Amino acid sequence: MNKFILSIDPGRKKCGIALVDYKLRYVAGEVVNNEGLMGRVKNYLGKYQIKSIVVGSGTNSENIIAVIKKNFPELFITVITEEDTTRLARRYFFEYNPPTGWLKLIPISLRIPPRPYDDFAAYVIARRFFSDYQHNNKA
Repeated sequence: MNKFILSIDPGRKKCGIALVDYKLRYVAGEVVNNEGLMGRVKNYLGKYQIKSIVVGSGTNSENIIAVIKKNFPELFITVITEEDTTRLARRYFFEYNPPTGWLKLIPISLRIPPRPYDDFAAYVIARRFFSDYQHNNKA
């Protein structure tokens, strides 16, 4: 099993990218315009031994998958459902970026992240991939 997986939350104009390790930790991530996506993917592939990419099944996923296949035909691509990723992404965003001061008093459901958090939607997609992998490979 690879140590890392690169996960992408596709969108019409921007994508979330998350690098996640096999212990389900968010290692790195960012939100990029679609035009810059392949450059960023290439950067992650150059730094980490990645053989698989996970892509969410939502908006614009077919186009993103086609571009990845064209640019990186050696990669294995898995498509994972995106149902409820936005709500879960918000929770993980604040888990990794906890509020400080009086903002801690606001319930997570009412907090609004200060930046786009599509990278954490990609993180949710990666967690689903690992969960499915573990579930399907139990002895």
